[in-house]
Amino acid sequence: MKNIYLTFTLILSCTFFLQSQDCSELFISEYVEGYANNKALEIYNPTNAPINLSGYSVGRFSNGSTTAAPPSQVPAYIVQLPDVELQPYDVFVVVIDITDVAGWDSQFDKPAWNGYNVLDTLKDFVTGDPILDSLGNIIISEQYEETGNGTAAVFGDTYCSKYDLQCKADVFLCPEYEINRAMYFNGNDAVFLIKGTEVVDGSELVDVIGVIGEDPETTIGEDAWIDEDGYWLTKDQTLVRNADIVKGRNAASDVIFASGGSFTGTEWTSYRKNSFQYLGAHYSTCDPTLPITIPLEFSCEGTPAEECGLAVDIDDLHKIEANLFPNPTDVASGIQIEAEGQFDRIVIWDVTGKEVFRQSTNSSRLSITPNVEPGYYMLALYQNDIKVFQEPVIIQ
Repeated sequence: MKNIYLTFTLILSCTFFLQSQDCSELFISEYVEGYANNKALEIYNPTNAPINLSGYSVGRFSNGSTTAAPPSQVPAYIVQLPDVELQPYDVFVVVIDITDVAGWDSQFDKPAWNGYNVLDTLKDFVTGDPILDSLGNIIISEQYEETGNGTAAVFGDTYCSKYDLQCKADVFLCPEYEINRAMYFNGNDAVFLIKGTEVVDGSELVDVIGVIGEDPETTIGEDAWIDEDGYWLTKDQTLVRNADIVKGRNAASDVIFASGGSFTGTEWTSYRKNSFQYLGAHYSTCDPTLPITIPLEFSCEGTPAEECGLAVDIDDLHKIEANLFPNPTDVASGIQIEAEGQFDRIVIWDVTGKEVFRQSTNSSRLSITPNVEPGYYMLALYQNDIKVFQEPVIIQ
């Protein structure tokens, strides 16, 4: 039979989309778009009966495309799920099949994390100081080393379950990018679950993350779809379906750009990049047997995450307590600093590590008005050349 792909014209003329009833059809319960090939999808069975996954496929519409080549084509953008019976209220985790840690020399070859990858505090290359996010949390990064063939990830002998994505997989798919590209989504691709192995007229769509026919890089100037506050949803994030969501998104008005579709993440809770702790279990109100525990965490065997000891403790950066206010602030208002101990120097640097403000003092209370552009900055207090306090500052 001649293959027919979903085209822009077909989307516009499509009058029937599969509309599942509550708790009657599979849906995507988690989406992971992390560092390099830390990519995964979790499929949830909200029904009271087993469902064979071989009748379904996952895939992506790449970069605003309205076509997705089936597995019979090369390269394909759809991959069939295996012949597995997914039990009621259980999940099935698909992870990209990039697992070789022997070495790599391209973006597509970097292995998904396996818990033995060496992670440490991400430090500013100029100042050497730990980099914090906007909430004051230290950012942890995979460590790399230069080799004869370029840069390679460092893997060690210490296992940390918190950073193990590979152990969460029920199946690894798409090992060769040039053959099947279904699992190589990177933020601006509409990712989907369908019945069968190809999209013909849209009735096969079961669930869609993102919007078919939209590339957010073009429409909103972003690398991904964003939430109401302007933060990325589908890039460098983990999305967990909210417990009260009981079916997938497949109505044309929701998932087709030409039909007014949009994606603002209202059905999802977003977690920081490389958060794997919720993969492997899902709570939904479809399941009458579970207590209300949102979200469910699932840990692989091994060292408990809290004992991995990979990060510098935030207390090491708060040798004295201090209060910065207002924060966020504006250029005219400046920043008030009240500390429980004296400090003799204030330093502020921007996100590139460039120092933008320095002032000497001998006080525990001070008001400063840095002459800087609005943006995100790091402020540190020093005492005898020892950093005794550090926090992010937002200047609007």
